[in-house]
Amino acid sequence: MSESTTIPGSAAQERRLRKWYFPGFALLVTLVTYLGTLRYEFVFDDDPQIRNNPFVRSWGYVPQYFYSSVWKNIYPLVSGNYYRPMFQLWLRANDAVFGLHAMGWHLTTVLLHVLVTWLVYRVVFKLTGRFTAAWLTALIFGLHPIHHEAVAWVSGTTESLFAAFFLAAFLAYLRSRDGFRTIWMAVSACGYGLALLSKETAIILPVLVFATEWISDQPSERPASSGFVRRFGQALIPVTYYVPVAAAYFLARTRVLSGFGHAVSDASVTSWLLTLPSILFFYVKHWFFPVGLSEFYDVPYQTRLSVTEVILPAAALLTLAYAAWRLRKPLGIQSVKYAVAWLVIPLLPALDTFVFANGELVHDRYFYVPSIGASLLLALIVERVFAGERAVFGQPLRILGAALALAVILGFCANWETSYWQDNYTLYVRGHQIAPQNPTALNNLGGELIVQREIELAQPLLESGYRAFPGDGRIAYNLGRLNYIKKEYPKSEGYARDAIRLDPITADSYVLLAQALLKQDKSPEAIENLRRAVDLNPYDPTYHTSYGIVLRMTGDCSSAATQFDQAIAINPADGMAHLQLQACKATPDSSQNSAK
Repeated sequence: MSESTTIPGSAAQERRLRKWYFPGFALLVTLVTYLGTLRYEFVFDDDPQIRNNPFVRSWGYVPQYFYSSVWKNIYPLVSGNYYRPMFQLWLRANDAVFGLHAMGWHLTTVLLHVLVTWLVYRVVFKLTGRFTAAWLTALIFGLHPIHHEAVAWVSGTTESLFAAFFLAAFLAYLRSRDGFRTIWMAVSACGYGLALLSKETAIILPVLVFATEWISDQPSERPASSGFVRRFGQALIPVTYYVPVAAAYFLARTRVLSGFGHAVSDASVTSWLLTLPSILFFYVKHWFFPVGLSEFYDVPYQTRLSVTEVILPAAALLTLAYAAWRLRKPLGIQSVKYAVAWLVIPLLPALDTFVFANGELVHDRYFYVPSIGASLLLALIVERVFAGERAVFGQPLRILGAALALAVILGFCANWETSYWQDNYTLYVRGHQIAPQNPTALNNLGGELIVQREIELAQPLLESGYRAFPGDGRIAYNLGRLNYIKKEYPKSEGYARDAIRLDPITADSYVLLAQALLKQDKSPEAIENLRRAVDLNPYDPTYHTSYGIVLRMTGDCSSAATQFDQAIAINPADGMAHLQLQACKATPDSSQNSAK
C-alpha cells in the first residue's frame, strides 16, 4: 500500500478519535465520579415532592401539572412562585418506573447531568469552533463539585432538566445559522418552551441569543457604513421566534400563580444593592475553592456599607473582571465574550433575591448553567497555558496532562462534597456546621434528631433556635413534636398554637395541636383542628385518615367513612384507611363508642 493511501486513512481515524474519544472521556469520568450517589436515600425536599406527594403516584394527575403550582400537594391555597409542569412530569415518569426505590431516581439524576455535559460540549464546539476548548469545558463542567445539589439530590434535577432543554434549544439556534433557519428556529422555540416549563430561569434564553448574535457580528466583517441600529436589528431577528412562546408562558404562569411572581422578602432596594457583592463573591469563591459546600449557607442581607461584606467582595469582583478583560486577546476575544455572556446572563434570575426567603439567598445549584461560562473561561486558559507541539490524536500532550490533573482533583472533590447528601442526618449536620445561623438548617437538624429519637440533643438545639428566630413557625412546630413525644402535652399544645400563629396555612401544625388536645380529653376542639387541617390541604391522605379515626372514636361513623374514602381515593395503598373503613362498616355505632 502506498503512502498516499495510508495517510488519508490515518487522518480520518485521527478525526474520529478526536470527535469521540476526548468528549467521551469527559462523559465517562463524569458518570463514574457520581455513580456513588446511587446508594443515597431520598433527602430534604424529596420527602414532600416524591415520597409523600400523591400527584406523582398516578398519570391521572398529569393535567393538574399545567394549571397548578409545584407545591400544590402541601400548600394548595398558596400560589407561590414555582410553576414547573415538566419537572413534575419528570417525577411522574421516574415514579412509574422506579416507584420509591431511590437508586433508580439517583441513576436518572446522574444520567441527566451526563446528558447536559454532552450538550455543553456540543454547544461550546459549535459556538467557538475550538475542539480542545469544547471538550475541556465539558470535562470541567461535568466534574465540578459546585454541581453537588443538581447531581446528588433527586429534587435538584430542576437545574439539569431545564438545562437540557435550554442547551438543546440554544444548539438548534446555532444550527439555524447554517441553513434551514425557520425549521431550526421552530425547534429552538419548542425547546425554549419545554425549558420554561421545567424552570422559570430559562426565560433569559432570548437574551443569550441576542448577545451571541451581537458578539458574532464582528466589526471586520461589516461594511464601513453599517451602524449600531443595523447591528441591533440583526441581533434581534432570531429573538422574535421566542416572543410567542414567552408570551404564552407569561399568560399561563400569571394565571396559575395569580401573578408572574410574588415577593417573599421585605428587603429594600438599598439593602439588595449592598448585598449583591457578597452574593456574587459567594459564587466566585465556591467556583475557585469548591470545598465546604452545603445546601444551607449564612448569607444575610446587608444594611450598611461593611468593609468585609460589601467593599472587599466588590473589589475582588472588579479585579477578576479586569483580569478577564486583560486576557481577552491572548485567549481569543470572541471566545472570551461568549464565556462572559454564558457566565453573566444565566445568573441574572438568581439575583432577584426578593422572591427568596431570608436564609435562602444563595445556593450552589443557581450556578449550574452560569458555570458553563466559567468552565469555558478556565478551558481557554488551560488551552493557552499548556499548549505544546507534542500531541496525541491531535491534542497537545501537556493539555492532556492538565486535563488528567483536573479530572483527578475535581473528581475527588466532587465525590467528597456529594457524600453529605447520603441521608438526612448527614445532610443536616453538615448544613448546621456550615451555616449555624441558618434557621432552616437548624430546624431540619432538630427535626431529624427527633426522628432519630435523639431527644436530649434535639431539645437544646431547637430551644436555642426558638430564641434566635422567634418568627419561625417551623421551629415552634418541631418543639411541639418533641414535647408530644415526651408526653408533655400542655407544652406541646402551646408550641403548636404558636406555630399556627406564626404560620396559619401549614396543616401539620393543626394536626399536632389536635393530637395534643386529644391527650388532654379535649375532643371537640381536636376535631375542629383536624377539620381545619383537611380544609387547608385536602390532598394529604394522612389528614383524612387521622380525621376519620377521631370521628369514629366519637361515634360519627358516617362522617368517618367519608374521610377514609377520601384518603383511599388519594392513596389506594393507605392500609390504615382501609382497615378503619372496614371496621366502620362492620360494627354498629355503639361498638364504635367503646373504641374510646
